[in-house]
Amino acid sequence: MAGDLSGKTVLITGGNVGLGRAAAFELARKKAEVVIGGRSKESCETVVEEIKALTKNEKVSYFLLDLASFQSISDFVKDFSACFSKLDILINNAGVWSPPFDSTEDNIETTMGINYLGHFYLTKLLGEYLIRSRGLVVMLSADTHKGGDITPDHLEVQGNTPVLFKPLENRTFKSDWVQYAMSNRARIYFAKELTARHPEITTVAVNPGATKTSLGRNMCCLKCLGLVFTPLMKTPERGAESMVYCCTQDMSKHSGAYFSDCKPVDLPEASIDPVIQRKLWEVTVQQCDRLGKYR
Repeated sequence: MAGDLSGKTVLITGGNVGLGRAAAFELARKKAEVVIGGRSKESCETVVEEIKALTKNEKVSYFLLDLASFQSISDFVKDFSACFSKLDILINNAGVWSPPFDSTEDNIETTMGINYLGHFYLTKLLGEYLIRSRGLVVMLSADTHKGGDITPDHLEVQGNTPVLFKPLENRTFKSDWVQYAMSNRARIYFAKELTARHPEITTVAVNPGATKTSLGRNMCCLKCLGLVFTPLMKTPERGAESMVYCCTQDMSKHSGAYFSDCKPVDLPEASIDPVIQRKLWEVTVQQCDRLGKYR
């Protein structure tokens, strides 16, 4: 089988819906042991049984995971550690755009908290597994990162929290879009800085392209746009192709790269600031240490 993943353990966040679900099916077909992290017990159970039935791969399981909660992330890693001794591939896939609630239970702005900070903390807790296996981290991002400029002001700490992570005082369509764009920029910085600090882990950022998913389900205007542009958008299966490609190829020579349509692409020079990249990592680690202290 092309891209046979026999013997590999793959963990994918949001693997019960959309892009994550499509990727989980394909990775199971390639004989990987697939672990799904998702918020809904019912949805996860249904998807796990569907994958097992259709792929004839019995090595598919799930643990509950809410990336808006540091406690849930910590509990998830404890559950994973009790059942698995290794992790070969971590796919940080789950994401939100314009969520219905303004802040996470840890009082972090929700879009940045789920899309970036929660995944950072999850990866941090799973670091020893990834280092041990010289594993791969796949970080989903999107071309909206081009509009998500992160400045030194965003990284200023007010109280205990950088401005970037603070809940918005007055949310608008524009502010929600900017938060989503900045979360995607942060994900790219994460991939590059993780590569720089831990070369034993291969890390790539992946753009799935415009895909028909439930990402913008909380915004009426996006639902309307979706109806208009749906014929031009990728199916989840096609959107997941780059993700699966990176999991089945040797990415060691591309660590830190940004992939789109199954190939590395150059990022605009204005999209990458090494100083911001390092500073973002530092304030994120501080935030993770503070919020995860008593978990």
